[in-house]
Amino acid sequence: MDTQVDVAGLKAEADRLFEVHRALIAEAGALAAGSMATVTAGYQRLAEAASAVAQAGAAWSAAREARGRMPGNPTLAAAADLAEEAFFAADATHRDVVLEVTPAQERALALASADAVATKAANLAFRAAQDAYFSALARQSA
Repeated sequence: MDTQVDVAGLKAEADRLFEVHRALIAEAGALAAGSMATVTAGYQRLAEAASAVAQAGAAWSAAREARGRMPGNPTLAAAADLAEEAFFAADATHRDVVLEVTPAQERALALASADAVATKAANLAFRAAQDAYFSALARQSA
């Protein structure tokens, strides 16, 4: 009779660990989706900021070229100065986005990775409990 109590206890533990594992799989899926959304949004913001730098740089280059062709034109000189300011403002914004987005992306990926490790550990614990249960059943029926 002691063997049946042990088998029943092992079965209950295997069932409990299966439920833990199943819950962690659901959580890992949600975290992975959230992490990918964070990473994707971050890349989108980085791309937009980099595009603004490229556009401002092109505008500054064109304004400098135009000013070089007509050095005495005050309108072209003012336009070149404004384009230069716009370039450095866009560059500063890009650096700010990098400093803001990169750590958020790293945290999101680390969280998803840690949860995946926890899910794997729960899976291994469930398998060990299941193996112990089936071994006990085999010994009992032998």
